Order: sequence, then structure tokens, then C-alpha cells
Amino acid sequence: MDFNEVIKKRRAIRKYKKKEVPDEKLQKLYEAIKLAPSGNNRQPYKFLFVKDTEKRKEIVSKACHQDFLYDAPILMIACCEKGKNFDTAIAVENMVLAATNEGLATCYIGWFERDVVSKILNIPDGMEPCILVPIGYGDETPEEKDKKSIEELVSIIE
Repeated sequence: MDFNEVIKKRRAIRKYKKKEVPDEKLQKLYEAIKLAPSGNNRQPYKFLFVKDTEKRKEIVSKACHQDFLYDAPILMIACCEKGKNFDTAIAVENMVLAATNEGLATCYIGWFERDVVSKILNIPDGMEPCILVPIGYGDETPEEKDKKSIEELVSIIE
């Protein structure tokens, strides 16, 4: 798929099919994370891919009533060194675009009980979960939403 097509096709999906994601597709997501740029190439993050049903259920119960998360076969938790959310968001976006390219669906989730999820996953001190992303095959195709014009979003200062 052409890169611009990937960007245009990417949507926040909240309905997932009960279908496993092959490891070959996941490897491409892992590679996209690895290739993401970060300040001084520190890569101050760790990505956890949770497939275990009970562990996912436990995490989803702390995601502020976003029960659709449980329907995806994988729940990715991006963890970062405290204060390094920016670098982590770049790696997450690489992964999300790679997922779209592989025919997979995702949705950024920032609203969840971070301290509790840290305990559930035994995340070490100095690290914190910052983004959840369900990964799977979408069971909906949302229409493209209206976006602001380029003129509203971009200014050129000469």
C-alpha cells in the first residue's frame, strides 16, 4: 500500500473480529517500533503485547468503561521512562501505521488507570504505561471524518 494511502486509511476502530493475528504480521509491527526515531536514539520505552485472556480482562477493567478493548485479540501497552511520552508516541504511531498497512485495526487509548495497570503488569519503577492500543481485525469501517483545512492547520512564516 502507498504510504499516503496508509495514512488516509488509518482509523480509530472500536469493533473487532474474533480472529487471531498471525505472528508474521506482529513481527512487522515490532520492526516498526524498533525503527522509530527517538531523542539521542535512547528508545526510552518498552512495548507489552498482551494476548492472555485473563490479563487483558484485568487491564480492560481499569480502562474507564472502554469495554470494546477486550474484543481485540491483543492489547498493546506502551510504557516509557517517566517524562518520555513524546518519544513513545512516535514509536506507537509507527506501529499503528504498520498495523494499518497489514490490514489490522487499532485505536489509541490514553484514558486508563495507569498506577493500577502498572501493578497488574509489574512495570518497574521509573517506567509508566502511557498508551494502550487494541490490535486486531476491524469489524467496522468508519467513514472519514471532516478535517480542518490545511490553511487552518498550517502557517508559513517567511
